[in-house]
Amino acid sequence: MLLLPLEMSAAILIALTLWLTFRGGVLFCIFLGWVLGVFLGMVRAETHLWTVLSLIPVGIWFFINWRHKIASDITFVTCAFREPLVRRKLLRYGGLIFPCIIYPFGGSGVMNKYLMIATVFSFALEKISCHVPFLSKWLTVISPEPYERKEKSISGTTCYLLGAFVASLFPDPASVQALVMATIGDAWAVLVGQRWGKIPWLEGKTLEGSLACFCGAISGGYVFGLLVPMGQAPWLILLWGSLATLFTEGLFKHELDNLLTAPVSAAVMTAVIWVAYIL
Repeated sequence: MLLLPLEMSAAILIALTLWLTFRGGVLFCIFLGWVLGVFLGMVRAETHLWTVLSLIPVGIWFFINWRHKIASDITFVTCAFREPLVRRKLLRYGGLIFPCIIYPFGGSGVMNKYLMIATVFSFALEKISCHVPFLSKWLTVISPEPYERKEKSISGTTCYLLGAFVASLFPDPASVQALVMATIGDAWAVLVGQRWGKIPWLEGKTLEGSLACFCGAISGGYVFGLLVPMGQAPWLILLWGSLATLFTEGLFKHELDNLLTAPVSAAVMTAVIWVAYIL
């Protein structure tokens, strides 16, 4: 195998999330997930030089045999960028930088500080953009739906960052697991619900979307724990956290689910850990 099992699990999760986001371009998503998986292995010092060298002939073979399909997928993905939902979700995936990069190297304290800075910066940028046309136009390109910044007091992205900051105040591993679950679970809920959702239930949300939210949350938490052992949590904790993510995302709409999903999940997992410790 060119990837170790841990990196392969991350590559599969990344590829599936990208495929859901772009609504196609499967070969491009698989290849990109595979490359990112190798990168994760190199960062973790798990992938050796022979593995990296073996990618060269595999890459040549891949492009020769699938060049037309890759070109078609790249064109498809480029067109997908025009959709507001795609750009908004890709921007939201940037929130994984905090648990996946900052947390392993700096710990929860450093992650908490960076989340606070990001939240304040995002809020200030929104308010300034209302008075600076050029900045407002630029923000509309990377984060569509300008009504979020003009007609509402706070955007979904800022609510997400604020919720992530509150969740980071909880003890490990509940804090970081909640960030991963909220980011992936919410994205899967929206992407699957809009595309395949047919059975309505909580607050107009679809059952298919909520089940996808649960699957994304628990798989994201599990893979994150494999790659970042200091953030690993037992299956029971992941189960309760994923259920909390499911119901919080399903019960609340608009900015409220962005704000509350991570903190509620972190609170539930912390409570379960405390109960297990007492018993």
